[in-house]
Amino acid sequence: MLKGNLVGIRPIVSDDLGFLADMDADPEVRGNVVGWDWPVSRDAQADWHKASHGNPRTRRFTVVELETGAPIGLTGLWEIDWHNRSALTAVKLMPGRAPKGAGSDSIMLMMAWSFYEVGLRRLHGAILDFNAASQGAYVRRCGWRVEGREREAVFRNGGWHDLLRVAILRREFDDLANAEAYVRRVCPVDTSPAADSAAPIAGGPGTR
Repeated sequence: MLKGNLVGIRPIVSDDLGFLADMDADPEVRGNVVGWDWPVSRDAQADWHKASHGNPRTRRFTVVELETGAPIGLTGLWEIDWHNRSALTAVKLMPGRAPKGAGSDSIMLMMAWSFYEVGLRRLHGAILDFNAASQGAYVRRCGWRVEGREREAVFRNGGWHDLLRVAILRREFDDLANAEAYVRRVCPVDTSPAADSAAPIAGGPGTR
């Protein structure tokens, strides 16, 4: 499990599926996410989980409260483009369950993991124009940039709203004041040449 300051990010397990179905059905969550679909029952959530395993361009994870281990949201990588080393990412958190700062903590953790473990160089996403919380987390606190605006692209609450296209490059993440701390959380092993002589030998030729 990846561990931030407030949250952990781990693979989805079957015990999470009921919570994820409830989160997808929550009116506040549904109103703020970009995508739209028919509500999913708890029974259908298991089929959704199985189908995601067959898609090499998608990896979904459960966001948990670090202190208790209780699920509080969903994140992941979608539309993974291995040739161009980019992917879509997003975070959904259940209202009333996530501690303050959990959104930014999740975003920073996913960026560190995506850039320094997976090997991507660009992450992108989309935010509805009225979603001030997401704009604050991604753009103001986590260094993302607004790259474009799709006018009246999404239908919500009986009206049309603009969609902001946002993205961040690895070098822009590196410029953030707390980037190095998150990288250390994701990649705790010192890979610098000076560490070779001091590191304990954990394996060698022929080990399994």
